[in-house]
Amino acid sequence: MSTPIQNRVLDIALNMLEQYTICDRCLGRQFAWLSTGTTNSERGHSLKLTLSMMADDELKSGNQEYGQKVLVLLAGHGLFAPAQAIAEKNMIEYDKGGECHLCYDGRRSVFDSISEISRRAAALVKGIEFDSFLVGTIPNPQLDEKQDELRAKYSLLHAEALKSDFSRELGKYLHEILNKEVEFERPHLVFIYDMVDDKVRLQINPVFIFGRYQKLVRGIPQSRWDCKACRGKGCKQCDGTGRLYPDSIAEYIGNVAQRLLKGSKFKFHAAGREDIDVLMLGEGRPFVVEVSEPRIRAPDLKSLMRTINKESRKRIKVKDLKITNREQSQKLKEDASTNIKEYLAIIKTESPVEKSELRRVEMELSGSEIEQRTPTRVSHRRSDLVRKKLIHEVRLKKLKDHNIEAFFKVQGGTYVKELISGDDGRTDPSIASKLGIACVCKKLDVTAVYSG
Repeated sequence: MSTPIQNRVLDIALNMLEQYTICDRCLGRQFAWLSTGTTNSERGHSLKLTLSMMADDELKSGNQEYGQKVLVLLAGHGLFAPAQAIAEKNMIEYDKGGECHLCYDGRRSVFDSISEISRRAAALVKGIEFDSFLVGTIPNPQLDEKQDELRAKYSLLHAEALKSDFSRELGKYLHEILNKEVEFERPHLVFIYDMVDDKVRLQINPVFIFGRYQKLVRGIPQSRWDCKACRGKGCKQCDGTGRLYPDSIAEYIGNVAQRLLKGSKFKFHAAGREDIDVLMLGEGRPFVVEVSEPRIRAPDLKSLMRTINKESRKRIKVKDLKITNREQSQKLKEDASTNIKEYLAIIKTESPVEKSELRRVEMELSGSEIEQRTPTRVSHRRSDLVRKKLIHEVRLKKLKDHNIEAFFKVQGGTYVKELISGDDGRTDPSIASKLGIACVCKKLDVTAVYSG
């Protein structure tokens, strides 16, 4: 429409109304990032009111033809009651515009259902403990396409997506009903509304619990270890259990956490792992247990700790439990190959070793860098790579019967058994290569894990 209005926003709004029926909210949403301290409905109403006032002024100042054209658009495609009143007062005929081009889904405006949707959403959280939530929307693709076409046609640079507007409004209703806060970074719950199926789905975000575990008995794997023959299905070789070992550290901790938090499953994350025949002593190994879909978010951590320790029958012990976040669990894994760990080992040597030789090996290995090719014993399940590892400190003490007590302070991810034996040259240098005799690790304990 050719107009005397010398304002880009008003001109675009008027041109859109010439082509489409648009409600106040959807008109305002096309300029959502201009003058942001108001709502889309208020913004759209203000645009139409301004245009209506200008049209009324044109009528009263003598430019009736233009004033009538604008009022017809506002009363019809604009669905604007004040313009309809002016048109009727001046006996100007207009066609009712029907339904909004941008938010009518064939049944109703999607915004008309927000109150009813919020009640359905609120019913989903009965018996669930939470303090914060967020709303997400799966948009109607047809309405999305209409919005995209409009944005391209009129070069709209400040428009907001329908789903963002809808999610915000639904969030406001739920805030009033639930008396809980909207949280964008780490919400406890996420309500997801599907516009096409008219369904609300509840996503319960996991709880992460940090702690440290001590492994007090040898023969326990860190995670569940299924039978190799049947791959967990159950066979004669595993007596139908489907397992190579009956228990695991992850299950001792995770099963109790899942049960007490009323979750659906758990994941176990740790700062590295010790071999099945190795103890984890000292202050313990840092871990995070992730409980999915918990109905309890604020568990009694002391009670959780006591229950884990009791049900593990002194096979493991946990301490220092606290609520944490996903980033902490990711950091544990990322740091596992770079942090520092300490070990205590008993080494059996092929022949007697003099103390002077032990002092020499201590000096040569402490502060050195070794190269370790993936050990033979784990090559079937790990990539065959050569890894460089820093050996911070080595201390060796001669014992009876060709035995040596060894202390190692090494970079995370160092294969200590192979640092001792050399693994047929796959680890270089090693205790064995430095001494020039065969060496075997008889016993190994982790005594400290330093995690950032």
